[in-house]
Amino acid sequence: MFYANPGAMLTRRGTQGGQVAMVSSDGAVYLAGTQYHPDFLRNAPRSFVDRVQITTGTRSRIFEAAANASESVTAALDDDFTKAIVTRESPKEVPDAYLRDMKAGTMTKLTANKDYTPEMTAAIRKRVNVTRADGFKFIVRLTLPGNYQAGTRLPAMFWFYPYEYTEQANYDRTLRTENVNSFPNAGPRTLDYLTQLGYAVANFDPPIVGENGRMNDNYVSDLVMNLSAVIDELDRQGFIDRTRLGIGGHSYGGFSTMNALAHTPFFKAGIAGDGMYNRSLTPTAFQSERRDFWEAQRTYTEMSPFFYADKLQGAVLLYHSLEDQNVGTNLLSSIRMMQALRANGKTAALFMYPYEDHGPATKESDLDQWARWTAWLDLYVKNANVPKKPTVVP
Repeated sequence: MFYANPGAMLTRRGTQGGQVAMVSSDGAVYLAGTQYHPDFLRNAPRSFVDRVQITTGTRSRIFEAAANASESVTAALDDDFTKAIVTRESPKEVPDAYLRDMKAGTMTKLTANKDYTPEMTAAIRKRVNVTRADGFKFIVRLTLPGNYQAGTRLPAMFWFYPYEYTEQANYDRTLRTENVNSFPNAGPRTLDYLTQLGYAVANFDPPIVGENGRMNDNYVSDLVMNLSAVIDELDRQGFIDRTRLGIGGHSYGGFSTMNALAHTPFFKAGIAGDGMYNRSLTPTAFQSERRDFWEAQRTYTEMSPFFYADKLQGAVLLYHSLEDQNVGTNLLSSIRMMQALRANGKTAALFMYPYEDHGPATKESDLDQWARWTAWLDLYVKNANVPKKPTVVP
């Protein structure tokens, strides 16, 4: 049914203010949706609008997105759907609005949006297939500088957020809506910006796999297996210098970053934000875990990097918002984690941002973060193998 979705009824605002079906002058309605294909890399998702005659059920397609761009109808300009506003974008084309004449098929550009970060648009993006030691397959989205030369091994930053699955098919279903024709989006913490400083950036959602309700029993072993597989594959393809790696994430990704540093020797540095590092502080479930602490005490403990602070490797930069309202990431967690790291002589820092919720959003906080992140990564990752000058004490 997913690949044969007929679409949903198009509506418009009625005379009473509510939504009503849009009906043409000759008694037809419209169904709009997205056509997906199993081979979504060669056949990207395409939005469509079908006209359905109510009396006969006759169906005809009046709009279908282009095969080489991402297009969608924003608004029909009349009930007969003779003209509509269409948004169009592509990997190199910033989204713009067009007036489309449905009968003539012509497109008139209405907006002239500007690409404010052309250097990011020009970055090289690759979709790397990774196979774990147990045969489970997943995807890494790798971004390289626009001037990258094949065979150059770059310092790399991993940014990740694990999800739980019971089998390969569950993971594969998360990929089928991917649209390779979309314009690359970026947010305030999009790590791809680091490509402008000479880094390779790997974004991925490592799978934690197990029987239903008990996936997290494999959390630590799967996390290590995932990271090992990613590093081996990117190293095999010649993209990264595996002696200069950093890792980071936000919220559950921050929690997983601390686990990566505690259970593997791969990373020179980490960035962990707004995370929970002691699962006994979330005793009645978290993420997809539905067992409470007393039912799965061993799992809760094994997943808590706080209990492995003495084993952590790499320099870790923690950040947390002072007004974090997420019940699963109380500020206390970062404070106590920092104390544990300091007590064990680890290289670590914690910065807390006032007036911010679960993830800094203000310009001041974002700029402060980027200044700290880039300085931290340049010191501990990019220049990890550069001999340090001895400190001369007068």
